[in-house]
Amino acid sequence: MFSKLSRRGRVRVIVFTLAGFAVLSVYAFREHCQRVRLEQAVANSYLSAFSEVTASLDQMDNALRKGVYVTSAPMLCSLCDEIYAQSKAAQTALGRLPFSSVELEQTGSFVAKVGDYAYTLSMTAARTGERPEGADGRNWQKLSQAADQLSARLDELQLQLYDGTMTIESVEQAQRRLQQEQPAQGESAFQSVEAEFPETPSLIYDGPFSQHLTGKSPQMTRGRKEISPSQAAQIARQSTGWEDLTISGETEGALPCYTCTSEDGTRTAQITRRGGFLAAAMSEAVPSQVRLTEEDGVRAAKALLEKMNYTDMAESYWQRYDNTLTVNFCYAPEGVRCYPDLVKVSVSLADGTLTGFEAQGYLTNHRQRNLPQPEVTEETAQESVSPLLTVVGSNLAIIPSRGEREVLCWEFLCENEEGAHVITYLNAQTGAEEKILLLMEDENGTLAV
Repeated sequence: MFSKLSRRGRVRVIVFTLAGFAVLSVYAFREHCQRVRLEQAVANSYLSAFSEVTASLDQMDNALRKGVYVTSAPMLCSLCDEIYAQSKAAQTALGRLPFSSVELEQTGSFVAKVGDYAYTLSMTAARTGERPEGADGRNWQKLSQAADQLSARLDELQLQLYDGTMTIESVEQAQRRLQQEQPAQGESAFQSVEAEFPETPSLIYDGPFSQHLTGKSPQMTRGRKEISPSQAAQIARQSTGWEDLTISGETEGALPCYTCTSEDGTRTAQITRRGGFLAAAMSEAVPSQVRLTEEDGVRAAKALLEKMNYTDMAESYWQRYDNTLTVNFCYAPEGVRCYPDLVKVSVSLADGTLTGFEAQGYLTNHRQRNLPQPEVTEETAQESVSPLLTVVGSNLAIIPSRGEREVLCWEFLCENEEGAHVITYLNAQTGAEEKILLLMEDENGTLAV
């Protein structure tokens, strides 16, 4: 067909074809330049994030070294506040690195642990007016030595990044290399940091990284006999009212359970292997209509708890979502609310039947407690409530500390000038302010923050 064209026609075809190639080449070149600029911008952002990590760790190291020699509580609080702030900054910067969860897991854990430990020491020093001695002083020195070694190693890596002898991988590259049985390039420089990670002390303190929380076993299953799978399935059916549940598997961890599933796979329940307690249940079905009020839903949830032999339970807050009401209950013997012993029950607002259940808090913490008599009276504790708040209700309560220890408190439900609710907790033994919660209330329920 091309040969049948006139000479002018063939020239035009050639010209248009070459012009098309030229346009495509220009477009491809622009795309390539844009991709290069984008890759460079991403690389620069990773380099900036890594620089922030090393800078924050350097500051943490300096503050820890100074803290070894501190003798006064105010100076300790100041250094702890600096360490905590730098810990948060380092964690934020680590989150911007694509491989942090793959290759710098120990580094991230160490940064978080040191920050939390410093926060706890600061609170203790502020409360007692003294510098914590003994084990805390020794731990401080060991953490200082570990931070110094880690900081020096990261400074070396930063110099290699700046002079171009090392680059930051993408997370996909790091994962592919880690999945190889014998990586062609060996371990990365970041892996070597983890492999040579300095020894850190075991910390026993009132915080979430404390050694005393490792391997904590649930109170309710201690000493209980292990049940059979058939017994677990029967308990699951009786507890939930879902008659088609059968055993589908097992879970391990701190609370080993049998998993039971319905025939269509839309409902599941977990029964503890020891003791046969319902630990969790969930239905994927969404009620299509509402026939019950929120008050009806709370009563239905409480009736389900009583059917499962949960006694002395008090409801606190509820939330409504997709025609389902979720109610928080806690154990409350003689009116003392034990908030660690928490159970969440979800019911359908169509008919009050169970749609969800979660009792890990209760199974982990529930026991018969010998509660001490308050050293601080309710009237004395209320004097410490902010004058900007009006107390509208009070009672004794047990709350968990940051390290999952338990504190007996006076719980005061208050209103502020705008009519919003605030809860403040005063230690019933010392009168110290332990916690403040803001209640976010709307037509869908209450959220405590």
